[in-house]
Amino acid sequence: MTQPSVKIKKIWVDDNDSFFELSLDFWTGRCSMNLNIFTDNEELEKLNEGVMDLANFKQKEFLWITGEDVENVSHFLSMRFFLCGNRGYVGVEVTADNKLESPYSVRATFFLVTVLSQIDDLTRKLGSFIKGEICELESLIRFFE
Repeated sequence: MTQPSVKIKKIWVDDNDSFFELSLDFWTGRCSMNLNIFTDNEELEKLNEGVMDLANFKQKEFLWITGEDVENVSHFLSMRFFLCGNRGYVGVEVTADNKLESPYSVRATFFLVTVLSQIDDLTRKLGSFIKGEICELESLIRFFE
């Protein structure tokens, strides 16, 4: 059974619904990771627009970064979406760091490979997520097991 590689869920929202905490679950088939991040719709909109541009062939690669890769911050997440070859494959390089103290710290870099239609699925669901129509989403079914 195929399982989505990315699950995003709102776990806390401020009083104005403008700032929230997300729980992101990544699954590659070989490893899994959970990362909680604080963000807002503006940051998610940048992700959605960049991924949409990639899906529409306006660019061959898109890098989205949230947080900073320095000490004393809440998180670091980098997602690089890129076209693989000419058959409609899309690679996603994920680098995630929860910035917690040892022994709870986790830093991982891994890749997901999917198809272009899954990128369309992600942008559609992310758009609904940003509008507040849904509070969680699952997307990016892996192409290779």
